[in-house]
Amino acid sequence: MATNGDLDRWATSFPASLVPQIIKLVLDSWKKFKTSQTHEVSITQEFFVLLNSNQESSRLPFLIDLEVILPNADGTRQKGRLDIRFIHGYRRKVYFSLECKRLRVSPPSGFKSLANEYVTEGMFRYFNGQYAAGLDKGGMLAYVMDGKIDVAIDDVSRAIEKRCLDLNMGAEETLRRSSCLSSTEVRETRHNYGLSGEFVVYHVFVKCGVN
Repeated sequence: MATNGDLDRWATSFPASLVPQIIKLVLDSWKKFKTSQTHEVSITQEFFVLLNSNQESSRLPFLIDLEVILPNADGTRQKGRLDIRFIHGYRRKVYFSLECKRLRVSPPSGFKSLANEYVTEGMFRYFNGQYAAGLDKGGMLAYVMDGKIDVAIDDVSRAIEKRCLDLNMGAEETLRRSSCLSSTEVRETRHNYGLSGEFVVYHVFVKCGVN
């Protein structure tokens, strides 16, 4: 799985050629991942250990960090915290990140789809200055707690369409099949945002909490 070719380690954007490899690493690792955790922070922490081990054994040309604090310009406050960060080069501010969120949970208080929270507490962070400032791509990793990925994708699609203006999307834009990897578990959204005029969010849906 190692990548050949010259990738500029001083680039100002994360290499697009590495995104499919990151997503494939996530999906392949998830197939071997088992957890009894139900909270997204604990799930992510356990998954990171396996993800990092598989990255090292595959010799993929990036490093993976967990729970990365992003300070503001003068370091006086925290503007955000990345769940998982992938770095290829020498610039710490150039990265690909995954924001991890649960979907379709059944807490004692009753079932919740959490699709709205996926958008407002997850995707929005790419467009409110918390994450990926000056970059052109990022990712979402959805833990589908009841295993119903198709339903979860429909839930998220509706939540996105309700907030297309806040997400800098045209009225005709929605959650679409990904152009970088052919998989029923991967989607993407395109947004009129950022220095390049387009920001892409890659969405990866995985079954969690079910056998």
